[in-house]
Parts: sequence; structure tokens; C-alpha cells
Amino acid sequence: MITLNSPITLNPPPYTDNSTNKVVTPEPIVLNELKISYIDTPHEKSVVARIDNTPAHIYLFTGDQYDVMGDWTQAQAEAALKARLGDDIQASLQAMYPRTLEQDPDGPGSILTGMIKTLGISSSSTCSCRRHALEMNDKGPDWCEENMETILSWLRDEAKKRGLPFIDMVGKAMVQRAINRSRKLRANLPVGEDD
Repeated sequence: MITLNSPITLNPPPYTDNSTNKVVTPEPIVLNELKISYIDTPHEKSVVARIDNTPAHIYLFTGDQYDVMGDWTQAQAEAALKARLGDDIQASLQAMYPRTLEQDPDGPGSILTGMIKTLGISSSSTCSCRRHALEMNDKGPDWCEENMETILSWLRDEAKKRGLPFIDMVGKAMVQRAINRSRKLRANLPVGEDD
């Protein structure tokens, strides 16, 4: 356990509950100390720190370093963990939460995902839809417009994997609509039904 000098607050990102289809915003997590489990996996040559109430799995010793450490001590593991977390523990732990589309509902990827979902097509655990939608959000509407062919190829590939028809003209219209809507929402302009 590591006692913190002052409490830190972590804000788990919002997500959509699949059973209710509603966005859930989790309560903040306030930590006064870090409760840590150290997991030694010899066949993988790794020691990992798992911090309670966080998504953190932090590799401390791996590969050759694992071999050199031999019988590591808790003090060595704690020192390695502190080094990995750095001076801003709160920022380091917050950064370990997976990003969600709900964090940027006005992003072109989030909007396109919502449009596709209204057609009855949802992301699956094996598709790269979420990753591509997050990339669209991160890079923004201008990048999406400049890279329309890349986005269409993502949609085309995913439709093919699922055995669904894909019409480039329709896909392009949907992507352009998501881009236009994102621009308006990000600029706080009114959005109509045609956007």
C-alpha cells in the first residue's frame, strides 16, 4: 500500500449501458491510498502491479529485467511502481482509463457510430469500429473530410466481414453528414434534421 500525501480523484469515463442503451457517468473515485497487488508470472517473465479501484495493470519488471531481478522485494516493486507513475499520480492513473465515444459525443466518429446504430448495426467485440471512431474524434472533422476514402475503406471492410451490402455513395453521404454535424456541434451552431 502507498499512502498518498493528499487525496486524488479519478473520473471514470462515461459509457453506454448495453442493456438500457443509456449513457452512464460513473461516480468519481477518491483515493487516499493505493492498495496494490503485485502479480508475479514466471512463465511470462513479468511482475505487474494491480491498483484497486482503477483499471491499472502496470508492468514493473519484464523479460531480461525480470531475470536480473530474481527474487524481487516489495520495496523494489514499490520503487518501480512509483517511477512508472511519476510525479503526477492522479494524471498517470486517469490516463489508464480506456477512452470512450461518450467522452466526445460531438466528435465525427461518435456521430457516425450513432447513425450506424440507428440502422441496427452495432459494434462488436471483434470489430475495429470503436478504434476507428475514436481516431475520427481525435483527428477531427477536417481530417475526416480529407481522409474520406480511408474512412469508407474501414466501413467497406467491416460490412464485408459482416456479410452486409455497402454502397459507397450512401457511406460517403453518411460520413459527410457526421462531419457536418460535428462541425456545427463543436462550433455551438444549431443542428437541423438535415445535418
